[in-house]
Amino acid sequence: MFLVYNSDVLSENDFCLSANDRAFQYGDGLFETIRYENHQIWFWSDHIDRLTAGMAALQFNPPDAQFAETIFQHIQALLIANKLIDQSARIKVQVWRQSGGLYTPAQNSFNLLITTKPGSPFSISEKTTTGIYEDFRVSKSPVSSFKTINSLPYVLAGLYKQQHGFDEVVLLNTHGYLSECLASNLFWLSKETLFTPSLETGCINGILRRQLIRLAAENSLNVQEGTFQPTSLIEAEAVFCTNVMGIQWLQQVNGISITRAPSVDAFALLSLLFAQLHS
Repeated sequence: MFLVYNSDVLSENDFCLSANDRAFQYGDGLFETIRYENHQIWFWSDHIDRLTAGMAALQFNPPDAQFAETIFQHIQALLIANKLIDQSARIKVQVWRQSGGLYTPAQNSFNLLITTKPGSPFSISEKTTTGIYEDFRVSKSPVSSFKTINSLPYVLAGLYKQQHGFDEVVLLNTHGYLSECLASNLFWLSKETLFTPSLETGCINGILRRQLIRLAAENSLNVQEGTFQPTSLIEAEAVFCTNVMGIQWLQQVNGISITRAPSVDAFALLSLLFAQLHS
């Protein structure tokens, strides 16, 4: 497979980084995971908006005016070079500060890496068992809404999920409020209102989260972002999590089954929103 490192197209076998690289030494960077399907790079404007906002938060040098177009063209070229143009693919764009300095950087220029891999089509599926992970809690910070390459809370949550045989885990914030799932945002439906933790809980500002909130507002479904205790899920009529690769209904959370049926009108509207997300 080929990749793009800064402006060079390289074979994966020819790619290497210095031991002094700040991605390795300090996790000093960001990434975006992007879905490619039906010959379309999905939600591109939101991805590039979140990436550039994250770069500003990390105080990287501002990218040039052609930054978004350059990345877009690199992605298209990689999809062709890796023979993925006619199938679903998973694109990853990573940026990190160039080498120099210790905790305090010597410069604010950045490196760019783009990779593409075969992927699965957008899907709506179910997860049987979900646990609540409490050992490492997330918190609101200047970079919490972005996908940073320093991902230890999610690594440890993933190990917890694996060790306990869960299909999914829910992360809490430092105040004990619901925040997000392992690699997705959390939603639930109750009394014809769609609930989701606010960005103040420290959750990622997910791309599909953005789309769903917009579509709900456009289709007259009430949305409430806020801080909620885990017990909020007990009264939910339906619970699900979302990321750009799909939507997963959660059948059980912390041993409690989600068995209540949402109202016909609310469920039909939610199904309509889901259809719009991958049409």
